[in-house]
Amino acid sequence: MADIPQVKTWLDPEEPDYAAAARTLGAAALPALKQLIGGADLALASKATYLASLIPHPDATTALRLAQGRSEPLMRVAAAAGIRNLAPAHGEALFDALQHDPDAGVRKVALSAAATLTSPAMLQRLRALSTSDPEPHLRELAGALLRSGGGGGQP
Repeated sequence: MADIPQVKTWLDPEEPDYAAAARTLGAAALPALKQLIGGADLALASKATYLASLIPHPDATTALRLAQGRSEPLMRVAAAAGIRNLAPAHGEALFDALQHDPDAGVRKVALSAAATLTSPAMLQRLRALSTSDPEPHLRELAGALLRSGGGGGQP
């Protein structure tokens, strides 16, 4: 199991090598990452969130859910950014939780990340958001993502 100091070593640089950290630490780091995600250091917590998203393990989704549940928009943005790295079903479920976030910035990141998922269900979600998001610029973004083939298909 990777401990917090070991994980911090990977996350301390301004620009961590997330791919190498995920390969090296693997699922053994998820308990430490979850502790960091719940911590007071938001910069470290947001980096821990993104690293967790790169670890191909079901518990990675649990880690992102912890970030999604925090009150700070930065943490919800970090969870949203990780959607693109999750298995489609997990990414779609996290997107469902974030698509109604009160912060438009969180919704924007979630929308952009989820558009990389290739499924008919995601295409339906994009279509719905292109007409229903309360922010006009996010409705336009959803429409643009549909036109560019985001969400797994053409409009």
